[in-house]
Amino acid sequence: MRLRARLVSLLWRWHRRLGLAASAFVLFLALSGIALNHSSGLALDHTRVSSSLVYALYGVEPPAPRAYRAADYWVSQVAGEELYFDAQPVARCSGELVGALAQGDYLVLACAEEVLLFTADGELLESLGIGAGLPVPLQALGREAGGLLLKAGGQFYPFDPDLPDFVPRPEAGDEVQLVQAAELPAELAGQLPGGLDWLTWERVLLDLHSGRLAGPLGVALVDALGVILCVLGLSGFAMWWLHRRRG
Repeated sequence: MRLRARLVSLLWRWHRRLGLAASAFVLFLALSGIALNHSSGLALDHTRVSSSLVYALYGVEPPAPRAYRAADYWVSQVAGEELYFDAQPVARCSGELVGALAQGDYLVLACAEEVLLFTADGELLESLGIGAGLPVPLQALGREAGGLLLKAGGQFYPFDPDLPDFVPRPEAGDEVQLVQAAELPAELAGQLPGGLDWLTWERVLLDLHSGRLAGPLGVALVDALGVILCVLGLSGFAMWWLHRRRG
């Protein structure tokens, strides 16, 4: 009888200590599990991470947006297909942004698989893709004395926004100037969403929930927590059984 009492006392002390040690982790696992179950409703599955701290934990660098200066706007494309005039989203464009220019009454934006025409006020007028005869993938947008040029497959195509007709020209003269990407001003870049397509808050929660974000040590910690929970369950059952036997 005395041995049983000492065993119950020992089990109770370790049960309490392990329970206190594991309580914070169990609370986090419960809350993160609930959040993951509702990731679509909370928009976690498609909201990209822009935190430099999280990028540092994954050991990756956030992508720099491609940007071009056209008229009074900074035209940029962040991760995905979303285009911005300064900090204002204006449209989606198929493929990587390869150039932006002001030509007459138009702003011409060239992506790998699409050309978009905007007014000077930033209103979308027309979208030209492969169905309109656009040669894809586009490599660059340029200008010469006679107007605009699109480059695709190593060839140049004269481009008139009013009469788009994509007929290749054998070669380009020395007067052709291709649009070059530029670096966004820091204050403007800070207003744009950033991030990698694969790094969403759902992915971060999953990696935290499993311990993978902390590498092998994190996985070992979660495994140890699982062992502790098993011990808690067994010790709780043992105490209940011993009390029942004594009763």
